[in-house]
Amino acid sequence: MPRLSRTLACLLLLLACAPPGARAQALQPVQAIREAALAAVQADASSQAMVAPGLRLAACTQPLVAAANSPTVADVRCPDTPGWRLFVPVRPASASRPVAAPEETGVSAVIIKRGDPVVLRASLGGGTEVRMGGRALGQARIGGTLNVENDSSHRIIRGRVAADGTVEVVN
Repeated sequence: MPRLSRTLACLLLLLACAPPGARAQALQPVQAIREAALAAVQADASSQAMVAPGLRLAACTQPLVAAANSPTVADVRCPDTPGWRLFVPVRPASASRPVAAPEETGVSAVIIKRGDPVVLRASLGGGTEVRMGGRALGQARIGGTLNVENDSSHRIIRGRVAADGTVEVVN
């Protein structure tokens, strides 16, 4: 047996004998997290749970536990040890209307009105992003700035309306 083949065989044997944590870990389906969040806030089928499609959380061996933090934010967690916890913004059916592109609406068209539920988005660097639910305190169009009240902390946060209808926190 050539030296390279023996080395490869040894590596494969070590990988096969490795503890479960060292192997590829099963991932929690994002759809299960979305469904738990929608059930927690008692949203109808046309509502939208805002979970990033590329989210990679360890698969939960127990049923997910979800509770409503507010009418538009669900607290979804895995009761396993160590488990995980995720706050999921939920956009009600009335607010999940598609946002028209600026060229379709004209420059002055308002897409977010006072009282509308919105999703606040803050980038923390390194590819980490936090999303939370809020309520618009004014009106704005794409690219415009807007004050938003955070649903859970009730703090007033200033943000810029993105093309997808979310509000990016500005510093």
